[in-house]
Amino acid sequence: MFQNLMKKFETKRAVWAQETQQRIMEYAEQERLEALKRMEFEENQKSILNNEVEKYLRTVHPAFLLKPEVYKAVLNMLHARSEGTVSVNINMTKDMRKAYNYYHNELKVFLRLLEKKGYNFTGNEEVFLNTFITKLREKNYRQCFDQYGDFVPKQSTIFEAFDCYFEVVDDKEKYDSGHVDFFAIYLNQKGIVDFHWTKSRLKRKLKQYEKMHKDEFKLKQLEKRLENIS
Repeated sequence: MFQNLMKKFETKRAVWAQETQQRIMEYAEQERLEALKRMEFEENQKSILNNEVEKYLRTVHPAFLLKPEVYKAVLNMLHARSEGTVSVNINMTKDMRKAYNYYHNELKVFLRLLEKKGYNFTGNEEVFLNTFITKLREKNYRQCFDQYGDFVPKQSTIFEAFDCYFEVVDDKEKYDSGHVDFFAIYLNQKGIVDFHWTKSRLKRKLKQYEKMHKDEFKLKQLEKRLENIS
């Protein structure tokens, strides 16, 4: 009798083990399918974001967003939008005013278009803005390089590169965010500096250099004005 009970117990235990293994396999399959769904969703979200940002940036060039302080202000506005609150910045510099107006008059409309196309914006504010800024920076670099070309000779020093920069860039644009961002990347790619200069540091260095050589720059400016006069 005891042997019969043991056989029944062993049989039941085998069934339980099989059922447990079946449940484990079903759970693993369910997890795999859920992971695939998440991956497909994330890929779809990435595709929507990349494609729409690239298309949108063919129509606008808000280079002032490349300024770090402006980036932070816009990110705060994006978070405020998701939270249903209002982002207020009392330090309204010229670039900040540009960013504020651009956000309310232009960018908010683009965000609604993204959401209409299926992009889940809430919780992805930083992902969106980093993608936007990366593509804006790439476009800005190509645009400036197309305009100025490879204007610094090989083996130039940093100060020789500064001279070349002031030579080719218009006075009104030499310190704007897009041109300084371009020059920072350009210096690194040329191997003139072996690290990536922050835009604020590079801008400060350029201003210091220009101040130290202001008489020489004034002379060059006068020569430019007179060179086409016969």
